[in-house]
Amino acid sequence: MRVGIIGAGFFGFHIARQLERRYPGIDIEMFEKEAAPLTGAGTTNQCRLHMGFHYPRSGYTIYQSIMGFDRFVEEYGEHLHDVPDNLYAVRRDGLVSVDEYLAVMDAFHLRYETLVPSQRLFRVPDEIGVVLRVPEKSIDVRHLRATLASRVQARVRLGTRVDEVDAARGLLRSGADVHGPFDYIVNASYTDPNLGLPAPLRFAVKWELAALVLARTSLPADAAVTIMDGDFVSVYPAYGGMHTLSSVLHTPVRRYAEHAALVADYARRHELAARTGSAAAIVRHVAQHLRLEHRTRDVWVTAKTKLATDMGDSRVTEVRRHERLFSVLCGKIDAVFEASDTILQEMTWPSLGDWRQASAIPASARDVSSLTT
Repeated sequence: MRVGIIGAGFFGFHIARQLERRYPGIDIEMFEKEAAPLTGAGTTNQCRLHMGFHYPRSGYTIYQSIMGFDRFVEEYGEHLHDVPDNLYAVRRDGLVSVDEYLAVMDAFHLRYETLVPSQRLFRVPDEIGVVLRVPEKSIDVRHLRATLASRVQARVRLGTRVDEVDAARGLLRSGADVHGPFDYIVNASYTDPNLGLPAPLRFAVKWELAALVLARTSLPADAAVTIMDGDFVSVYPAYGGMHTLSSVLHTPVRRYAEHAALVADYARRHELAARTGSAAAIVRHVAQHLRLEHRTRDVWVTAKTKLATDMGDSRVTEVRRHERLFSVLCGKIDAVFEASDTILQEMTWPSLGDWRQASAIPASARDVSSLTT
């Protein structure tokens, strides 16, 4: 069986690993537009392994996080750290009231401990309705990035942007080069889930360039605090004793309704973040809410794909199929098993020989015109 995977990020490598487990001897080829794998949102993020506390307005996102949490721990536990003081502070003036927030968490039987807001941590403790200590974990993304690629046998083509997908014949075009045919294609590119999908199946999405500050702070290395739910901030453990600092208001550097506009800006994303002063604004916003000292070590800027409606702050993961193509809307990292399970359930070996015979294309015909005509 030959499978082409678009995107050598976390979702792409995870799916490749699951396919190799199911089908020993499978031939997988991965296509990554960047010069190195695992440099996108999957490994430059808030470093949080969610259980659902972050999404009180999206029950399905909570469900996916709960279903994926234990499996993620089992599969990637070596990259995880406990966060003993992992705090969620629910403000009285948030989008969800304290009672509503607790009711949602209780409905999903999530475990937590309630605390009194600390004057040493919060600038205005009276604005906080309740503080929850929760058992979510931190992902050491540096460690994950260093080891994940070594777990798969797939060939990885770096610096190869896929421009077009022929889902019927299992072909990929990158510039003037055509690759395939593949028995199946998995689009796990994160920023372009609609590549190769016909109009009725396309995801309604929008995009952001998002910035995070990586800093050494006065917060203990195994402590976290997130203020819910609205235009607030979060400080979460990353690696090496450092934390990521994020702000609902200032982490978005620029927003896009069209994928082409995001692509045009992506190469200069750090310049754009610097020009808008995103890092300084994030730090100021954190300081408005938390008594925290910090020393910035790095600024991460990456693309983020979100549902166009963004109703309930949803971050769902979904797979849509069109002929030989499986296209993944990559949501939270803990929901990756839902994507791989769906693909494995529908990807069957017996039909592959028939497909290969029916649609194999002579080498002489494998040019750009063979893909587009």
